[in-house]
Amino acid sequence: MSQPQSQPVPVRPVAAPEVALHPAVQRWLQQHCQSAREVCAGVALLQREGSAQLAAEWPVGGVLTPPLLNAARAALQRGRPVVVVPTVRLVGASHNRVLALPVRAAAAGDDAPAAERPVIAAVALAVQADDPAAVERLLRELGQACADLPSQAQAAPAGAEPGRLSAERLLQDQALLLGGDRLADGALAFTTELAARLGAERVSLGLQRREGMAVLAVSHSAELRLEQALLHQLAEVMQEAADQAERVAYPAPAGELPRLSLLHARLHQQTGHHLVSLPLAHHDRVVGALLFEWLPTRAPDAARITQCEQLALAVAPLLPLRRRAERPWRDRLLLALGRLPERLRQPDDPRPRLLAGALAVALAGALSVPLPQHVSAPARLEGAVQRVVAAPFDGFLQRSSVRPGDVVKAGALLAELADQDLQLEARKWESALAQHENGVAAALARDDRSQFVVSRGKADEARAQLELVRQQLGRARLVAPIDGVVIQGDLSRSLGAPVQRGDVLLTLAPAGQYRLIVEVDERDIAALRPGQTGQLALASMPTERLPLVVQRITPVATLVEGRNRFAVEARLEGVDPAALRPGLQGVARIEAGTAPLAWIASHRLVDWARLAGWAWLP
Repeated sequence: MSQPQSQPVPVRPVAAPEVALHPAVQRWLQQHCQSAREVCAGVALLQREGSAQLAAEWPVGGVLTPPLLNAARAALQRGRPVVVVPTVRLVGASHNRVLALPVRAAAAGDDAPAAERPVIAAVALAVQADDPAAVERLLRELGQACADLPSQAQAAPAGAEPGRLSAERLLQDQALLLGGDRLADGALAFTTELAARLGAERVSLGLQRREGMAVLAVSHSAELRLEQALLHQLAEVMQEAADQAERVAYPAPAGELPRLSLLHARLHQQTGHHLVSLPLAHHDRVVGALLFEWLPTRAPDAARITQCEQLALAVAPLLPLRRRAERPWRDRLLLALGRLPERLRQPDDPRPRLLAGALAVALAGALSVPLPQHVSAPARLEGAVQRVVAAPFDGFLQRSSVRPGDVVKAGALLAELADQDLQLEARKWESALAQHENGVAAALARDDRSQFVVSRGKADEARAQLELVRQQLGRARLVAPIDGVVIQGDLSRSLGAPVQRGDVLLTLAPAGQYRLIVEVDERDIAALRPGQTGQLALASMPTERLPLVVQRITPVATLVEGRNRFAVEARLEGVDPAALRPGLQGVARIEAGTAPLAWIASHRLVDWARLAGWAWLP
């Protein structure tokens, strides 16, 4: 083992490889580098046709690839491990050792010594190791892992066409695209795998929508956190290829037919990447696009472009299939209905026409079946008789004994009005009456006929006024006129408030006696007759259905919420009155005979059309 210290290995640009990265070696290197926390980067060289060619690198396009290639070539030429201590720290690198190990071919027999086997590959790793023991351990682990590298390097089938992907690889890529819970998850894993295997800096997958191309996934970007302007630009580049329905490469390879590539050129000027856009077509319709971007040092060759075209052909049918599976059932139903006319016109398949005919017959039969017809309308519950307690005179409310919902007996005290002013007025007229009566007695004693007549008239007036005041005093106590329930008027919040004669203070209704008022729209009133039955669902008892019978239809309509409605009076049958209260509201459904389903569903529209036609047509 040697450890050169005098002259550091120079870092110089590496020319673009002649072939694509080896998929099996790339996976092997990635797994080994990710399993060791000390490893920062790695490369693998394979001896092909007398020259060492890059077969794998991790990370792809990293800044450490050039120095690692130099160390791997040194190990490949010397046939022994090489440890390099870098004297120049690169930007973005944190390693302090470069370990390179040659890999020899697998033994042909038991007698073949390891030193005599030819060197077929070399692996170089950039590590962070602080002591010789750690370096020895990393070299030992790398040597153990390299025992599987010859078989990985020979994983490609013999005689396979260069640049063509195997059927197994295409199936794996398709499974990767379909493997996520959502199309976006599978697309992210698919693009990330392509970027790592093809050595691309970025791979983008777009979906063709009505409004244009939309970016579905970008490699190594789990949540599409790229700038919105960049996503829009990637979508425009893919749309440019989709509009032409042809592959667009920029810079264009020699001998390729010219394509419209203005947007590709703009993206190339900004990033310097080599671009290849491939439209994804299914059934003569573009459903998406793939955009590959490579660094200038890793420009794609014909083999890589061929692999990209194979991938585009393999995944194009999967995009509409997965999108259709993720749509809600309503969208899938509308899509099937939209394609129904096209399927009906197919002459070679009579099954859609037979199915459509059977559905039409079944629908016509279902629409002609007579069903019960109902008239639904809002309803409210009222007392059979309502008595109003009004203010007998102008005054002030002094006391309230009941509130809405209280059950009262006839003659029970409901409220009182203040009577102080009436008491004073009564005393006034009592005094005036006594005075005028004394005047009558004095006129009789003097035999003054004229004074007698005047005094007696004034006495009669005072007596009438006194009787009026006493009657008002008697009406100051408001009592219940009937046995019933207070359904309106909460006077407890108005004590001391002035009232005027005739103001409604309380409303009473007999307990257990109700009537139902159904507000029927004028369009449905012609279908109702007295004696029809129905059901009532109250808001307070939505799960119960109370039977009703129509008793009377009011011939005069009233305007309710902008529509003419007729008040239909009905009575409830077989209902416990204790469970009801005046003022309850709900919905009533009255049975109005039977009619075909088609008429029930369309009669209002037909009636409106008839009325409009009669009004407008001559």
